[in-house]
Amino acid sequence: MQEEHINIAEVCKSNTVTRDHGKVIHDLIAEKWNSADVIKIDFNNILIASVSFLDEAFGNLAEDYTPEQISRKLKLVNIKDFDRNLANNIYRSRLSQK
Repeated sequence: MQEEHINIAEVCKSNTVTRDHGKVIHDLIAEKWNSADVIKIDFNNILIASVSFLDEAFGNLAEDYTPEQISRKLKLVNIKDFDRNLANNIYRSRLSQK
């Protein structure tokens, strides 16, 4: 099984606020999507708490992939509960807009 890792703290440093910051993560996910069985996103237990960042990084995935594809492929690790809930709410909102 091919597993890819994206470490948010390493990639973004403290730049986890804007849509432009989130697009960096989204683009990395898109780049690795076809070659990886699993993409592990490590939040390093940092609190993001930015709707703009999370929507750009993960919410946009709802436009391109089914919920089954996303749950099978993406693994969010070391993520604060607040951010997990926020990301889930953003994703559900994006799905309902389809």
